[in-house]
Amino acid sequence: MNTLSGKTILVTGASMGIGQAIAEEVARQGGRVLLAARHRQPLEETLAGLSGQGHEIHQLDVADNRSVEELAASLQQLDGLVNNAGIYGPIGPLGEIPMAEFEEAMAINFLGSVRMIRACLPLLQKSARGKIVNMSGGGAATPFPRYSAYACSKVALVRLTENLSQEYPDLDINCIAPGFVLTRLHEQTREAGPERAGSGFFQNTEKQYATGGVEPSVPAALTSWLLGPESDGLSGRFLSAPWDPWREPEFQERLRQQPHLATLRRIDHKDFFCK
Repeated sequence: MNTLSGKTILVTGASMGIGQAIAEEVARQGGRVLLAARHRQPLEETLAGLSGQGHEIHQLDVADNRSVEELAASLQQLDGLVNNAGIYGPIGPLGEIPMAEFEEAMAINFLGSVRMIRACLPLLQKSARGKIVNMSGGGAATPFPRYSAYACSKVALVRLTENLSQEYPDLDINCIAPGFVLTRLHEQTREAGPERAGSGFFQNTEKQYATGGVEPSVPAALTSWLLGPESDGLSGRFLSAPWDPWREPEFQERLRQQPHLATLRRIDHKDFFCK
């Protein structure tokens, strides 16, 4: 406990779901949380449930560069940034979805994270070991048809993470796949129905609702570990919160010893050897 004592962590999309769980875990670990989202009331509700003191709420639209820069300019200290704000965007085959909705998803999910990182870099570099955790998953590792805006924004975030880990070796920059956490996003799949969403994913969504899905505390725990000192020096990785054994020392050592493990690579006979 208290692995984040003395640390100030900014979490976007912190008013509900995974972002709320991350904020709660950071607070439990002794960190000071800056909660950011577009709507004030749910932020206030999340703030009221946090342990510890000194937490703050900030209304923020990550798709608005001015909003992002104003927030960054108002901060005095920042040790960690969690880019969690995101939307599903349009659902359906590419030729049947509005282009404006596709662009909106990219503007929030991918470019929103780019804006946040760029604006917060000076503060993070002043920290003893600045940390960035990007929320990926959702088609970043496998195809996600009929959700192309969402999937493309998430896979772009993985490559950005890998690039920045080499551009800024003084920081630890990683991304995670949270697993099928039952957030408000999945209600859009149920509303879209099997014809637009695809029968396979629609049925899996219904199955996840029936079984409870992945608890938000699972990605929150991995995020907290990546923000803390135990992960110092680990950067440029894409980790699955529910499927990777990231808590195990043996796996952590493999991550440090094998530079291509948990990264986005083409499977071939250069970096990977397959029968």
